[in-house]
Amino acid sequence: MAENDLYTAPDLYDLLSDGVPGDVAWFSSQAKAAKSVLELAAGTGRVTIPMARAGAKVTAIELRERMLDAAAEKLAREKPEVRKRVELLVGDMRGFELKKQFPLIVIPFRAFQHLHAVADQRACLECCREHLTRQGRLVIDLFDPNLRILGANLDVNGRAARLFGEKPLGKDGRIVAMSSRVSCPEEQRFEETIVYEKFDAQGNSQWRRAHKIQLRYFFRYEMEHLFELSGLEVVKLEGGFKGQPFQHGGEQLWTVKRA
Repeated sequence: MAENDLYTAPDLYDLLSDGVPGDVAWFSSQAKAAKSVLELAAGTGRVTIPMARAGAKVTAIELRERMLDAAAEKLAREKPEVRKRVELLVGDMRGFELKKQFPLIVIPFRAFQHLHAVADQRACLECCREHLTRQGRLVIDLFDPNLRILGANLDVNGRAARLFGEKPLGKDGRIVAMSSRVSCPEEQRFEETIVYEKFDAQGNSQWRRAHKIQLRYFFRYEMEHLFELSGLEVVKLEGGFKGQPFQHGGEQLWTVKRA
């Protein structure tokens, strides 16, 4: 993992990484119904803790210790009944062995898209299959590649910086993030560089930090083939967390089960 990987900076990650509108409430509802859930790539606990608040027992796996430490700090501020429902584990979603199965496994907010190699993708899915109960469900949230945006990234001005987000800090000023993207269509991935800059209340720059993130993108039928090769069967594909139909350029919200 590179030192400027965004996941080495959980404080900055949390500032502007709000997920997809409605995802926390949706995952919390699913977890409440399932009562027990395994979350992969749990990050700083953005989804983990609300699922536990909803009453589910949550086993959360995260590869990067700094992210998991941030999740543990957040969890420590929760009520005892919430804390006791959560187990935080350092682990790799490409290979884990928990010696138990779950009625629900979730991979929220693009986390699966960090797996660039087909071998890694299959390893993750096959591992999930082994940890699902017979009637269990695996839920994966991806973005559907927008061809217009991908095409624009290849244009002569495609690498131009754009506003990624802004966080007001009251009397302490604000943090502004700008991003630029380099796409590799041959490998269906892109690398995004996000530059965070802190300004004081008078608009003077105080510090600037750059971090990178790389994501692989997947097309609909590519995912269907991956699921089939990994011994999984598609239950449904939705276009978001309000039950909307799948549409190009939106969300790919997959629910799958053991074949």
